[in-house]
Amino acid sequence: MELNKKKVVHIISNLSLGGAQILVLDILKNLKKKSDLDVTLITIDSGEFMENYKNEGIKVYDLKEKGLVNINIYFKLKKLLSDIKPNLVHTHLNKADFYGRIAAKKAKVPIVVSTCHNYSTTHTGADINKKSVFDRIDDLVINYSGSYLIAISELVKKYLINRNNKFAEKTIMIYNGVDSGKSKYVLSPEAQIIFRQSNSFKTDDFVITISGRLEKQKGHMFFLKSIIEILENNKNIKVLILGEGSLRETIKSFISENDLTDQVILKGFNKDIEPYIEISDLICVPSLWEGFGLVIIEGMLKRKIVLASAVGGIPEIITDGCNGFLFEKENKEDFKEKFLTIYNRISDLENVKDNAYNTILEKFDIEKNSELYYNFYRRLFDNK
Repeated sequence: MELNKKKVVHIISNLSLGGAQILVLDILKNLKKKSDLDVTLITIDSGEFMENYKNEGIKVYDLKEKGLVNINIYFKLKKLLSDIKPNLVHTHLNKADFYGRIAAKKAKVPIVVSTCHNYSTTHTGADINKKSVFDRIDDLVINYSGSYLIAISELVKKYLINRNNKFAEKTIMIYNGVDSGKSKYVLSPEAQIIFRQSNSFKTDDFVITISGRLEKQKGHMFFLKSIIEILENNKNIKVLILGEGSLRETIKSFISENDLTDQVILKGFNKDIEPYIEISDLICVPSLWEGFGLVIIEGMLKRKIVLASAVGGIPEIITDGCNGFLFEKENKEDFKEKFLTIYNRISDLENVKDNAYNTILEKFDIEKNSELYYNFYRRLFDNK
């Protein structure tokens, strides 16, 4: 390695497929192009997305450690960081934030940065005006390690500063982004028809896609309970649910008990969701809380209509009726009204699709936003 290169190590909790994992991959792909950086990734646990990193030529260390309370994580991280001797460590997600910051401090890493991907440290809910036990622990670790913070939306930044107003001095906001090259379809019109058929969809079916972990946060059960009556009266409406999680059996039982097996397809995990977005008429994000929502910008880039709950950082992406549609969180009537508006007017919404596409190019291009990460690193290096 050239002597003037700065060593940057990213640490993430796991490489299961999720918004944070996709974001980190896209950022590292762009940072890897910088001649003055040497970029490495450490994952605490494995994951099906690891191959995507290796295919991009990104060096990945896998600690293969599970569990939240696991002292081996700290010792393995400290040893690895002591061997690598990075100039900067950048952590992602709760477990990596906790163990990664402490290990970096103990390994005498000069600069520690963390990206905050959500405005909740729990899996039960989110309230930026309340401090959980996990928030308090996170605050202590941030202060101990002297970490700088990156928020993925203005709301996440507000959440951090609400926890501790001193964080305002060390927090910047950088939006998530998507590769603008993905606006080009991977499926031809003919291939889209074949792919629809392979998923039991007809050419004239109205396909709704929900992509995300099958967990309470993502709002799958609210969505199904809200749309069931509409599905019963419109057999051409089909729902494609992509993802895995603890609610799989609950969702599967609901589908079966309500005779929805012909209309709601529980597809499971898929590494590549691009083809599924391309055969969709609507991308739905019914989250109960959401720091950002990467699938939103992925759908908008391909000029798809997005219907999402107005929570977290989502209203920073979507302006209701302009480049997508928003509904009030867990409000069934508002959801149904917005959905039926889209369903009945889908052929008249080309301007919304155009606005969505332009929004992504202007604010959420990953190449531009990765440059903001790089510039932040350079300022930190210069200050040290």
